[in-house]
Amino acid sequence: MINPILFGADSSWSTARQASRDAISASSEAQRAQRDVQSIEDRLERLSLVCMAMWSLIQDKTNLTEEDLLERVKMIDLMDGTADGKAARSVSKCQACGRTMSPRHRKCLYCGAQRLASSAFDTI
Repeated sequence: MINPILFGADSSWSTARQASRDAISASSEAQRAQRDVQSIEDRLERLSLVCMAMWSLIQDKTNLTEEDLLERVKMIDLMDGTADGKAARSVSKCQACGRTMSPRHRKCLYCGAQRLASSAFDTI
């Protein structure tokens, strides 16, 4: 009888099994990423709808125009020094330990203190 280990069949089988496990894992990660993207897209659509409704209400209750809105958008866009169509979040210091806090985190990575909101948009 021929020993398959002598001809590398055992290592090929092991490599194939690992490749299969890796493919299944990659597929699961891709599905999870697709669900995350869909969730973000859904949230963006809901936020856009709320913004449109708010702007409609503001126009109905005031004398503001589309030009007023566009001018304000440009002004806020330039607050970070760059006209890039984005409202950049600023870096702040932790009130508890004084270390720099990333705008992406709600808690200090060093001491765990909660970020203090200085505007309503800091909580989003």
